[in-house]
Amino acid sequence: MSILRTAISAISAVLLLVVAGCNREPAQERVDSGAGGIVVEGLSDDHWTYFSFSESRVVGTSEFGSAEEDALWAGRGDWDIAICGEFLRTNSGTSGVGNGGIQRNTLTDFYNLTEAPADGYLEDVDDIVVAR
Repeated sequence: MSILRTAISAISAVLLLVVAGCNREPAQERVDSGAGGIVVEGLSDDHWTYFSFSESRVVGTSEFGSAEEDALWAGRGDWDIAICGEFLRTNSGTSGVGNGGIQRNTLTDFYNLTEAPADGYLEDVDDIVVAR
């Protein structure tokens, strides 16, 4: 579980600095964003969990493999990252209308990262799946 927390924390820090502001909706699920990082409850292999960094909360879920639900979430700007099992989506490219992206940090460990890189982010595309 610590690898999952570290991965989510690293991605969270980078995306938080890059992702544009999001629309606000009523909370569906709260998360603990204490000193240990962000902990997202309710993750599953059978549904996507959509998370907003600006609100520090889960904004909704959708069934894994549902083209209809994927299309609805792709049109929303109130989420930054989605997690389903070992897969990640960012609100970018073919997954969403946001300005998100993802980047692997190979220059330093997460705890020594003080500024997000200016470029080199990948947007989601239909033929690329990012596995944690």
